[in-house]
Amino acid sequence: MIRSEAGARQQWLVYVALGAWFVAMGTVAATLLARHLVPLPLPEDTSALSSLRSVDETGRWMAVHVLYSECPCSRRVMEHLLTSERPRDVVEHVVLVGSRADLASMLRLRGFYVEEVTPDELFEWFGIEAVPLLVVLGPDDTTRYSGGYAERKQGPELLDREIIDRARAGYDDEGLPLFGCAASQGLRQIFNPLGLP
Repeated sequence: MIRSEAGARQQWLVYVALGAWFVAMGTVAATLLARHLVPLPLPEDTSALSSLRSVDETGRWMAVHVLYSECPCSRRVMEHLLTSERPRDVVEHVVLVGSRADLASMLRLRGFYVEEVTPDELFEWFGIEAVPLLVVLGPDDTTRYSGGYAERKQGPELLDREIIDRARAGYDDEGLPLFGCAASQGLRQIFNPLGLP
């Protein structure tokens, strides 16, 4: 009798432990899945990015690439920027979140104007919480495009050059979904409450 009670208690503990393990793994899986399938929020207003424009850039088209050195999706965009032919007659700026002098230096050597900021500054100065973000500003500083670089997460082709060309041609395209990484502390807590890498 005593043995059967001890055995039942032990079996019950095994079921409880297995249930807890399934709940924990389900939470981890849901967090990882959400980070790869759910688009991140686009900023409501990107007009503050026009402050990056220097006096000699007045009246020109401007593309701003907002990238985070710790984000794999942003690093993919950086590699693309460093190796692809860039649009002519367009001023291109990179707002680089995180402290990576090597990346900033490579981008500057390639002809990009680079503004290095912290995640807090990115939100405070520009109201941006997620990356990689592409913003195209017209010669009059109006936002002509604000969105992602591809139609889906890790899409086979980055469409930034086509997006810039379409904006310059006058097309009013809706921004592509932003798939990438949360840059602000608040958004990271929402999309990665467990602090997974």
